[in-house]
Amino acid sequence: MTTADSINSKELETLSNTPQARSEKDMENSAPVKKDLDEGTTVEDAEPIGDAEKQAPPPTITFPDGGLQAWLVVLGAAIALFCSFGYVNAFGVYEAYYLSVLLKEKTADDIAWIGSIQICFIFGSGLFAGSIFDQYGARIILIPASILLVASVMLTSICKEYYQFLLCQGILGGICQGALFTPAVGVIGQYFNKKRAAAMGMVVAGSSLGGVILPIMIANLIEKTTFGWTVRAIGFLFMGLLWITCVTVVERLPHRSGTFFLPEAFKDPVYVLLVFGNFFILWGMFTPFFFIPTYALKLGMSHSMSVYLVSILNGLSFPGRILPGYIADRFGRMNCIIIAPTVTGILIWAWLGVKSATGLIVLTAFFGFWSGSSISLFPAVMAQIVPNPREMGTYIGMAMGISGAAGLTGSPIAGALLTKYGYTAAISFAGSCIIVGTTLLIAARLIYNPKIFAIA
Repeated sequence: MTTADSINSKELETLSNTPQARSEKDMENSAPVKKDLDEGTTVEDAEPIGDAEKQAPPPTITFPDGGLQAWLVVLGAAIALFCSFGYVNAFGVYEAYYLSVLLKEKTADDIAWIGSIQICFIFGSGLFAGSIFDQYGARIILIPASILLVASVMLTSICKEYYQFLLCQGILGGICQGALFTPAVGVIGQYFNKKRAAAMGMVVAGSSLGGVILPIMIANLIEKTTFGWTVRAIGFLFMGLLWITCVTVVERLPHRSGTFFLPEAFKDPVYVLLVFGNFFILWGMFTPFFFIPTYALKLGMSHSMSVYLVSILNGLSFPGRILPGYIADRFGRMNCIIIAPTVTGILIWAWLGVKSATGLIVLTAFFGFWSGSSISLFPAVMAQIVPNPREMGTYIGMAMGISGAAGLTGSPIAGALLTKYGYTAAISFAGSCIIVGTTLLIAARLIYNPKIFAIA
């Protein structure tokens, strides 16, 4: 019997022929082991082989866990998130400007639909982007997405009507940003294992950096020039940055073959609970991002100061996306992903008691840190439960696709509640969603490892 026959998997045979797999095979013991190597981490990707065939070792998948190429991938992926989620994180500035200048006849929930549609398509397009990345590679999707995202920003600069903003900024922008986001997150799992949460945190921190720089850039340019040239400046910035992403972000494992989606993932209760836990958390998470600037105006803050609140939120989100990654790699990613949304939910409920500008600034800072942790840890946890690293893009993409409905409806629901009942109703909706999502994450953690104090 041949080795391929004993494993009975064409996919594992392909993996065993990669240079990384051939160089790391253990010729003495065929039982699956997990060991640390000087140059990285090796994880076995096969079932135990019978005694009669111990001379034929199972194939392995290696993770560099560092090196020039791996860190260049982190850089390119972080830039992709700067231009995708970083731009969405700045939507609070657009919300305030559209309400007060360009679209004064529209309500808060009307304008929130622009950002919500954008978020929806970022997640929803990941449903396809993840599978395309797994089966055909990164550049086939990153290059056209980069070109079209720049076109989307440039078209937004000449928009005048509400429907035009929906089409250009919401739909086209969201689709392109999702096509950038999913491969950028999925590729990290092919390069990192032991340091995966830390590397993922650095990548997701790119969106925080965008959320700091872009609102300040928009606010200052609008005072010195027109709205059109302000937005066009963002487009030229993206044009200069995204070529780095297209050059550096490249997969290292063989492409996956087979079905476009992987519905068998939903047979795993841990995966299902993580996906729907993330759904509810995102359903409430973006309410502060969208409505803290308008709440600041309600408290009597100046327009410029309300804009800087968005930068404060995203500025504190930056360390909140990096530091928990290092902690999670040591104390368990599943453990940390429960703590972060728990504190985030408490802070959202605390928003009900904020009645002063100083209190809002303090709340914004703390919310920025902990919400950043909630967002950055989810891809790392998802990568931890994926059975094969070559399926990571599809697993994450399917999860993001389901979360698209949360991104689409969360902020408009909060905006409608705000318009009809006030901030108390909108804040209560967001806080309740976080509670439900955190409960589902706790259930996923206990199924994954029932030991309460275990590192998981």
